[in-house]
Amino acid sequence: MIDRIKDRGNLTPTENEIVRYIRESPEKAVNMSLDELASTIYVSKSTIIRFCKKLGFHGHKELCVELAKELNSLGADDIEVNVSMPFSKKDTPMEAARKMMQLSCKAINDTYSGIAMEPLTELASLIHEGRPFSVYAYGENYLPALDISNRLQTLGYQIGISGIPGTNTSRALSQPSGSAALFISYSGREPMLAQCARILSEKNIPVYLISGPSASSLKRLADTVIEVGFYEPQPREVVLGSRNAMFYILDVLYAVVFNLDADKHTAMLKADYEYRRRNTESTEGL
Repeated sequence: MIDRIKDRGNLTPTENEIVRYIRESPEKAVNMSLDELASTIYVSKSTIIRFCKKLGFHGHKELCVELAKELNSLGADDIEVNVSMPFSKKDTPMEAARKMMQLSCKAINDTYSGIAMEPLTELASLIHEGRPFSVYAYGENYLPALDISNRLQTLGYQIGISGIPGTNTSRALSQPSGSAALFISYSGREPMLAQCARILSEKNIPVYLISGPSASSLKRLADTVIEVGFYEPQPREVVLGSRNAMFYILDVLYAVVFNLDADKHTAMLKADYEYRRRNTESTEGL
């Protein structure tokens, strides 16, 4: 959340004073009442409330709750990690390893703290009911999309994804009624995916989107958005944190689908393991 506040470009000078204080003294800010914060930084209470609402919070208390979650997810000896470019040429190998660990933890913590279970559970339920799904992704999002598609297929669900990402438009044109679509895009700014979403909307095929916290054209086209809370500001020089965040939210989707019929899915995975084990043993005996 601190990174998201830092990157806001539409704040007034007074609001930037609030940002400065929160960034410099987050532990103090999180424990202050509205009156105490207003008197400390010499701004009105109404200004702080407007600032909170501009960030998407209902008020001062909600902002403090989210700030406390973020502070609790960080160790006291943590250093600030630049999520766009976390490492530098001065880093030792161990420092680079530490920064990668911190970035991964931050991505997962931010995503977990802001996870919206209602739309995610709705999506899991539709998959579990047997609704055929086509998965759409491109570029950096393709590997997470392929991974969740393969794992859900292993559980017996009808999940389709193209082996050639460039064929997404033709897939959208041929997708049958009664099916649904899952778009996986952190930025939500790929023109080709937006075109596919328009095609599907015209065919009354529901569009689910898993995406990052920034506004995008794809979000406006989706029927249901599952937002990933980790914020990776533009320009996204090194796509590392968002990748981990997307894999994590898809892991959660898999877990929810799995638990909707855990006994059946466990038996399927055990049967698959036994089949592969016997097949391996028989092959080694040749």
